[in-house]
Amino acid sequence: MRLFKNRNFLLLILIIFIGQLASAFLVLSLISSVYEQTQSNFGVSGVILSFAIPGFLLMAFAGLAADIMDRKKIIMFAYIGLSLVVALILVSKQAVYASIPLSFVYFALNTFFIPASSASSAQLVKKRDLLLANSLFVFTLAGGIISGLFLAAVLHFFFGNNLTLIVCEAFLITSVILCFFLPKLSPHGNKKVDLATTLKGIFSAFVYIFNQRKMWFFFLGFAFVQGIIVFGITLAPGFFQTVVGLNIEKSPIFIFPLIGVGVLMGMFFIHRPYKNESYLVSLGIGLIGFSGLVLSLILFANIINSFFILLIPVGIFLVMIGFGTVVSLIAARTALQKNVSHSFQGTVFGANIIFSSLFSALTSPAAATLHAFFGYLNLLMFAGIVLLIVSFAAWNISKQWNF
Repeated sequence: MRLFKNRNFLLLILIIFIGQLASAFLVLSLISSVYEQTQSNFGVSGVILSFAIPGFLLMAFAGLAADIMDRKKIIMFAYIGLSLVVALILVSKQAVYASIPLSFVYFALNTFFIPASSASSAQLVKKRDLLLANSLFVFTLAGGIISGLFLAAVLHFFFGNNLTLIVCEAFLITSVILCFFLPKLSPHGNKKVDLATTLKGIFSAFVYIFNQRKMWFFFLGFAFVQGIIVFGITLAPGFFQTVVGLNIEKSPIFIFPLIGVGVLMGMFFIHRPYKNESYLVSLGIGLIGFSGLVLSLILFANIINSFFILLIPVGIFLVMIGFGTVVSLIAARTALQKNVSHSFQGTVFGANIIFSSLFSALTSPAAATLHAFFGYLNLLMFAGIVLLIVSFAAWNISKQWNF
């Protein structure tokens, strides 16, 4: 309950949520526009890469900035830049040749927002409240994206891309205004710390982290789950249109509420009698893999002839994706934050996003390529088996290393 009395933390969460809504509106608009124009998973992969590559290229600088500069200013100026980019996308009328480069610029600016907001969320709460704060932070990120994608899908279905982007712009301007009410978020409080001292502290934090096997486990676990998400996003438009029978305009309205249910279930589950973080990461990945494998077997057996009955196992699969993803991400993020001072969490989280961006940059084109060779059902079965193997290996490693 302490967190709900923390005005500054709640304001930050609200700003992040509105910003995630804006990003969701932009993502759906771009993916829908590009897929409609290209009818190709490779077109979607191009959009995904424009999201992922900026994180890989710029996150080290963004993380360092979050550990040197006032994080409030970083968040505010990032949102101002994002609002300008969306205005340019509107002016360009979402042409593919302009949308993907502008999307790259958008997520390059968003790269600076992510470590600043992440580190700020830990800075505004006490260490004993980190698990709950991380749950709220991840729920805000996931909830903002999922609810934003659903609302954007409805808006896009009835009114088209232009209004979707106009609402996105309105969300970003609202976030800029709310940023003025945040307190100063200097990473070192009121202490004056020079750049050399900051860099030395960051270096010491990295030496500490990367000399511990359990920290590598959670770094890679967080990045791997991000890769799973991107793999799925790349294939989702074509899978739902070809296999399920829902086109790009209708499928998001079906997909995101069910993933949201899974996220809510995961939020409640993770606060039940304590399980260690490595168990939760392994469990989340395993559930995604198991549900994907079961769905692929149902589809291969071809025992469901009704469109509406088919939506039941597909819906359960989506719920499990939301559940497994949020459980894994919250557990990995909490484990990392417990072991790093908030003064250096911007850089550490930035390094985490670099890993995630690398996984995303590999898994998105890999998804499109593997589909071209093997098709959706074979790929779904193969992915399910791989995730089960990874889950079991992660659980076994955590037991052997005793964490």
